Amino acid sequence: MHNSPEQFQSKQKTLVKIFLNLVHTHCKEERGLNFYADKLHITPKHLSKVIKENSNMSAAAWIDNSVVLEARAMLKSTNMTIQQISEELNFSSQTFFGKFFKRVVGVSPKEYRRK
Repeated sequence: MHNSPEQFQSKQKTLVKIFLNLVHTHCKEERGLNFYADKLHITPKHLSKVIKENSNMSAAAWIDNSVVLEARAMLKSTNMTIQQISEELNFSSQTFFGKFFKRVVGVSPKEYRRK
């Protein structure tokens, strides 16, 4: 017995919802697609495909945006140093965090905080 297109659509929407919840919960520690695919018991390739088809954004972009959301909140609402924020978000170095933030946001964490 095969799934109807509606069941297939519903399964995909459920997968997207679970993925987004996982990202929200784990983005401070985990930025790798493999982590989320493992949690969902599917391949990273399949996860990427389903997320992209159902949300117009790649899985990696969802992860990056969630991390940036956390970073922006910390930059604006805490007195944590950029070093502390990079540690809190599990980056290997402040430099790596700065490059990541600038790539996604377009300005450095320092510039963002000043605005």
